[in-house]
Amino acid sequence: MKRLLALYVIVSLFCSSAIATERAAMQDSTKGNSSSASFPKSKLGVDIMVLMSGEQKEVEIRKFSAKFIYYSNPGVPTMTQIDRRLVNVVYYRSGRKEIITPKAVDIPKTTDWEKIKITENPKDVTGTMVEIDVIEVEYEASTREQYLKPQTLEYSAYIILKKKAAMMNAELVVIKKKTHSRPYGEAPSLRIEAIAYRKI
Repeated sequence: MKRLLALYVIVSLFCSSAIATERAAMQDSTKGNSSSASFPKSKLGVDIMVLMSGEQKEVEIRKFSAKFIYYSNPGVPTMTQIDRRLVNVVYYRSGRKEIITPKAVDIPKTTDWEKIKITENPKDVTGTMVEIDVIEVEYEASTREQYLKPQTLEYSAYIILKKKAAMMNAELVVIKKKTHSRPYGEAPSLRIEAIAYRKI
């Protein structure tokens, strides 16, 4: 009887120890799961605006007009505007670079940009050409003629498009999308998305 009682005590102690060990392991496992679940938050994507002075600003680009760039500080809804002539280049969070106002040394010769061909036909891209980059232009009407005649607005936007393409040493620009906008109470504008190409 005494032996049976002693055996019972030993078994009880062993079971209690095993249960305690299992609980401790479960608690450690739970702690491990909670700590692994809290990953560090990724940094908020921002655009980098480089001014003509060389100063760099981390911003969120909101929209463009013919004269201004509208932006806000990261995470702040209030917009601020800056004269486009004060901005040299914008590096978008996507990794794309856009020259806004070229510095004097970057300005192409008149003949350079005038020679660039603009087309809407992808078949104009020959087998000896390579894609350079995407170009975006948003131009807002600033004269009475541009208000009344969409083609004059388009002509002005094409000049900007050619000059941007010249910065990339492009020879051909293929327009992918062209959007005319005339919101009530605002100046009409034209947005162009295109791809620049040059010969190998």
